[in-house]
Amino acid sequence: MLATVVSLRLYLHLVHVRHIYPGGYLVHQLFAGVLIQIPAAFLVAFGTRHRVLVRVALGVATGLMLDEVVYLVATKASDTDYVSRGSLVGSILLVSLTVIFLLILYALHRDEN
Repeated sequence: MLATVVSLRLYLHLVHVRHIYPGGYLVHQLFAGVLIQIPAAFLVAFGTRHRVLVRVALGVATGLMLDEVVYLVATKASDTDYVSRGSLVGSILLVSLTVIFLLILYALHRDEN
């Protein structure tokens, strides 16, 4: 998750914002994250032999979605907003809160396995 967000932010700040318009519709990385997250969540729910791959997929998808949420909710959603300080700080804050929450859940449930 962290590697995904860092990679996205580096790409956006170094290469600049590039949009994808399949069929004339703007596709945000949030949608890509959802398309990865839903099948991965079903694999977790029903069990799979590929547990590491599923965990990686969940981390990547979560990073894609969390990075986009602040941009869509807290800004006017322009290209300059995406690389703005507010979007970056919001993304760092949201990802940090998520990591803290995951660490707490892990600490509470690590003895159950």
